[in-house]
Amino acid sequence: MRKLAMVFFLLSSPAVLAQQGMDPEIMQQLQEMTACISTVDQDEMKALEKESKNIEAEVKGLCESGNRDKAQELVMEFRKNMVNLPALTTMRKCTEVMPGALKGMLPEIMSAEKMLKDYSDKHVCDEI
Repeated sequence: MRKLAMVFFLLSSPAVLAQQGMDPEIMQQLQEMTACISTVDQDEMKALEKESKNIEAEVKGLCESGNRDKAQELVMEFRKNMVNLPALTTMRKCTEVMPGALKGMLPEIMSAEKMLKDYSDKHVCDEI
């Protein structure tokens, strides 16, 4: 999250963005997103990131050991418990307007999003 905040701090200055020749519409989107992200509970996001990484590691281990049903069950339960967390809901809303090229700058969210993906029509072991 600190990396993300630093990137947006550096990029959020209109003068810096204008000097880089960035589209004014993208500049506006980045500023709105930065303001929105600043409202997210950072402690909750850190806890979610940590738990997501733990679940991902456990799921990978289960998949590698052939325990596919347990891996699928674990991910579905995690998703059910986490999908509506306020911090994650807010973060999703904040990043909806983000230009596609910048989405890769959000590794913390992407880890959580991978574990929160709906695997009801596919198997987690085939996707990770």
